[in-house]
Amino acid sequence: MLYVLCFILIAGMGLLLYGWWDTNRFDVRKTEIELERLPAAFDGFTILQVSDLHNRAYGRDGRDLIRAVEGLSFDCIAITGDLLDRHLPKHRKNGYRFAMEAAKLGPTYCVEGNHEWNIGWAEVMKDLRKRSVRVLNNEAVSFQRGDAGLELIGSRNMATDEEIRALVTPNTCSVLLAHHPERIEDYARTGVDLVLSGHAHGGHVRLFGQGLYSPDQGVLPRYTSGVYTCGKTKLYVSRGAGNHSFLPPRIFNRPEIDLITLKTPSR
Repeated sequence: MLYVLCFILIAGMGLLLYGWWDTNRFDVRKTEIELERLPAAFDGFTILQVSDLHNRAYGRDGRDLIRAVEGLSFDCIAITGDLLDRHLPKHRKNGYRFAMEAAKLGPTYCVEGNHEWNIGWAEVMKDLRKRSVRVLNNEAVSFQRGDAGLELIGSRNMATDEEIRALVTPNTCSVLLAHHPERIEDYARTGVDLVLSGHAHGGHVRLFGQGLYSPDQGVLPRYTSGVYTCGKTKLYVSRGAGNHSFLPPRIFNRPEIDLITLKTPSR
């Protein structure tokens, strides 16, 4: 019995050490998503999604993450909530520094997550705008290529589907930035084509491709990583670039930033 207990203890410590080591690295995850209504002019339009950074700095002053972003080609950057961590106010400079450096590399859009909501979204918006980040506070921006358009919509934390629907332009392909993936049925009712979300932290511990726990989804959450479909709406969930301050190390669930390329349907 003692040998079994020792084995369990050693294995548990090993998993925690592995999780700590693996959490200090990140992947660049590249994904292509086909959208039925995407105009041909926007075939190949690429969005770099950064979600749930939680004040994380990779390398001195966060330079490792910035260097990785500098080496990528994209049309815009989407920060889909929880750039900051409400439990670590002294480290907010890391989140803000990343946002400021990202804005130097291309158009950078940010929406509210639950941590920004708890900190005070009005204060955070002001600080982001000082750093040349475009805050989408229940707002939409349009990209034009010739006569074709693509709409990027930013939702406030827990905005209603009625509020989001009011921002959708009929007969226009639209991408919604919204922090909470568990609300996919609400988002689908608005008529958007694609939703970019985070919040689930990849299920925190991943075994055989299944996350074990997620905020607001509980045990064995459904929406934790990758592409899902609800009606005519697709959902992409990032595993997130950071780690929640009050949770143990992620295990078999390396942090990531996401390079998402929009594609017209293959016929």
